[in-house]
Amino acid sequence: MIIREVGLLTHQVEAIKEFYGTLLELDLVEDNATCVSFRAGNSVLSFKKAPEQEKPYYHVAFTIPTNKLADAKRWAQDRNISLLSKDGQDEFYFPYWDATAFYFYDPSGNLMEFIAHHSLDNGVDEAFEAKHLLCISEIGLPVDDVPETMNTLNEHYQLEPFAGDGKQFSPTGDAEGMFIVIDKQMPWFPDGRMPGVFVTEVKVETGQPGNLRIQDGLYSIVSN
Repeated sequence: MIIREVGLLTHQVEAIKEFYGTLLELDLVEDNATCVSFRAGNSVLSFKKAPEQEKPYYHVAFTIPTNKLADAKRWAQDRNISLLSKDGQDEFYFPYWDATAFYFYDPSGNLMEFIAHHSLDNGVDEAFEAKHLLCISEIGLPVDDVPETMNTLNEHYQLEPFAGDGKQFSPTGDAEGMFIVIDKQMPWFPDGRMPGVFVTEVKVETGQPGNLRIQDGLYSIVSN
């Protein structure tokens, strides 16, 4: 699955613009009073102004070249981005995924991730820079019922589980792109926060055209 665009809400449009546009050096796609969008490789990450009473937060991952995790860490730390640690580690290898990742927060408190999938042939020889954020590879979808959501995604888009127990946690898709379907009562890794359920708009390529709304209509998934 390829994730083409992810649309989120934020209560800090200007800080988000500074973080992604200036600090991470992503190209601006759209910039107005209520919306700001950035290009990350083959994907677009968009933020709209949230209602006053909401403080939304999400989980999003960017794919980086398989051989550039150490470079990407230095690149992030050079920008004074604090990496999240757990059990004394700030990078994490996932054997079943054959992938290594690190995590940090953006100004909205979103749990952001750079992940190197070692099953993908995307290594590069040059030094890491913003252009090596190759795409959005994950968007978190906290839900009431993981098995029911999985059945719906499979029925509409023929998406299969990539990992997880299928009951509380079921990443769905493949190494190129996946929905991180998680029970909203199960904490995120590695920070241990409980997920939030907020408006999320996703445009993907699955080979199965369609429009789908789940989680009481809060999540919109458009596929072509």
